[in-house]
Amino acid sequence: MKSNGVAVLFALLMVEFFLPLQWVHASHMGAPGEDGHRKDRPLFVYPGNYRDEVNRLKDKFRQSFGYDLKDLDEGWRPEEIEKLHDAFSRLPENFYHIKGVQGFYRTGTLQVKNDPSGELNAPDPSGIPAATFPRYTTVYRQAHQKYQVVLADEPLRIEFYSALFYESAEDFENIVYHEMGHVFDLSHGFLTFKKEWLDISRFHILHLPALDGKADSDFLYTLVSDPDVRNYGPVSSRHLPTYSRENPQEDFANSVAAYIHYPYFKLTHPERYRFLKQHVFGAKEYFMSGAGDYAALIGKQFKEAIVKKDWRQVNRLAQEASRFLDSSIENMMMLDLRYAVDQRISAEADLELAIASCYLVHPEALELRQDLLIKRRVQEAKVLRETRCRRMGAQVFEGDQVNWPVTHLQFYREKGRAMVQFMDPVALTAYARRLETRYRWQLSVTSPRTKIISQGEAAGPKEPSGAFKIDLEQTAQGRYVLPENRVLILEVSAVRTHAQKPKPFESSRTPIRFVVQPGFEYLGPENADFQIIYPDSWGSQQ
Repeated sequence: MKSNGVAVLFALLMVEFFLPLQWVHASHMGAPGEDGHRKDRPLFVYPGNYRDEVNRLKDKFRQSFGYDLKDLDEGWRPEEIEKLHDAFSRLPENFYHIKGVQGFYRTGTLQVKNDPSGELNAPDPSGIPAATFPRYTTVYRQAHQKYQVVLADEPLRIEFYSALFYESAEDFENIVYHEMGHVFDLSHGFLTFKKEWLDISRFHILHLPALDGKADSDFLYTLVSDPDVRNYGPVSSRHLPTYSRENPQEDFANSVAAYIHYPYFKLTHPERYRFLKQHVFGAKEYFMSGAGDYAALIGKQFKEAIVKKDWRQVNRLAQEASRFLDSSIENMMMLDLRYAVDQRISAEADLELAIASCYLVHPEALELRQDLLIKRRVQEAKVLRETRCRRMGAQVFEGDQVNWPVTHLQFYREKGRAMVQFMDPVALTAYARRLETRYRWQLSVTSPRTKIISQGEAAGPKEPSGAFKIDLEQTAQGRYVLPENRVLILEVSAVRTHAQKPKPFESSRTPIRFVVQPGFEYLGPENADFQIIYPDSWGSQQ
């Protein structure tokens, strides 16, 4: 891989290890930092010897858990260390004293370098709260007939950024456990590349041929989710619903956080739960053991909470239901919400029921809120104080989210058919707002000049999950051409239409550049053996 074209492709396809780009849009409805209620850190004068207290708390953390807290351009503050200490105290002991971890670094923001090819925009790091390193590259070596995972030569560490310490207590812990999930995975030989986890999580290998690749040349590969699987690892309310679909590592880290925080994880994701209980948590459990039907259980508890007028529990259960897409559960919850609204219990009840509806993507949830607003039973300003409701609102959706592009766009051939797969982080919000989504694509050649040669459009799923795939030939409009051995550009955009809106919303286009190579096998085997290549500087750690 010596040509400039391959170097650019390599830069484009290189995976930033555990760098959660979805934190740029840190929830499925809005961007971090858009919460107007947050204020700058107040001036604080620490009583007593500040440096001695910081050092004392650092020593206490090291003695308790075995990790150094290191200052970079920002220094650890006493309240930050105490908050981190409390979070770590809930983890099992096998998360402590992990060999090879160089420490937890305190810095202002993620340092992101611009892509040298000029074809990628560096993400805005201001809203990213934490990241685990090192980075890695996935490459198939023809000489060894091996799928290699090559770690960058940098220490194993977590960087904690200033944004983390503005999070709620629950989100703070969730992020810390997520990052420690990455550390545990990496330090235990990459559990996420083992067959057992890949079978559970339903990721599969996709080969990525180089632009000038030869029949016997090495190539990059990635692991992609299955669009036909509706639910992957549950995510927090601040994250995009497609977060766990990004790769097996994010799915694993979100599942680690879910194991600790989400009481229904055992019922919604039983295989993931059993794997983590056995291989990660050493049989430690955080919620009462039990079995049963998730839909029946949460439906019964939701109804009971409404009867008891326990609005806090109503909201909590609606939030939990939002982590697992199931239209039958949402149908039941909508019937109960509508019944409660019709009872005209109180102004407080109306507001809490409206907020609970924000966690459901059932289109009737929006209608319930609109009815309450029209009849002046709730004030819009009070509903929109809730972050989730604000992110589901028309202003945020039409002013921002409709412009978000599809992500993780990949071309491949499956049984001779030309396919495109991608993720749409806005699909669920659009569905909740009764918008129909269609995906528009166009294919261009680049030489001797850029020229569109094929284009088409495909209707999105009736009940979206955030991932989708398109058969190019079946969805082509007019002439369909897919030349081989030529550099092609494929662009995909999402078009949202509403019966009461005169003009559709179209997202920005997502482009990829590729070459269709005759005889190239895009789909990897189901039972691959991954070879993890650790840096020499790590010595005999692994």
